[in-house]
Amino acid sequence: MSERQERLQGRLQPEIRAFRDACRTVQLATVDGEGVPNASYAPFVLQEDGYYVLISEIARHARNLQQVPRVSLMLIEDEGAARELFARKRLTFDASAEVVARDDPRWTVAVAALEGRFGEIVSGLSNLKDFVLFRLTPEQGLFVKGFGQAFRVSGDELVDVVHLAEGHRRIDNDAEIATPADELR
Repeated sequence: MSERQERLQGRLQPEIRAFRDACRTVQLATVDGEGVPNASYAPFVLQEDGYYVLISEIARHARNLQQVPRVSLMLIEDEGAARELFARKRLTFDASAEVVARDDPRWTVAVAALEGRFGEIVSGLSNLKDFVLFRLTPEQGLFVKGFGQAFRVSGDELVDVVHLAEGHRRIDNDAEIATPADELR
């Protein structure tokens, strides 16, 4: 890793973790066996081995994850807090999904962590037969801070931070611009 990349990682990694830790729900993009897409969300807890969500099999996204164990995850800045709606801060990942059985030790640990984060509703939901615990394992992703500020990240502790060099270009003269919002004013 180059010295420049180490500096960038040292600066961005704490920012990415703080952003991630401030989010309580994750947006999920799933598909069913025929490839029909579905967008949804779920409260989550992050453990060392991935994001855990507890969702009902009655919900379309749970059935999709059981049929096609691939998912796109997105943590996104709240609209009310965003300086610019066209460039909200976000962290996205391609991920794999795995059902965690009730007799698996990870079930107990993750459900306890979910309950610690969201309260006793989790105890009630986890005792319903239709609720399934999924472990979502991030693989590769992208952290977007704003216009012209996109960084590739890896799924394991976000250590592979590489600035994406592609920028926005004007239609009229093909000039690269740093922030489209500034150019539009």
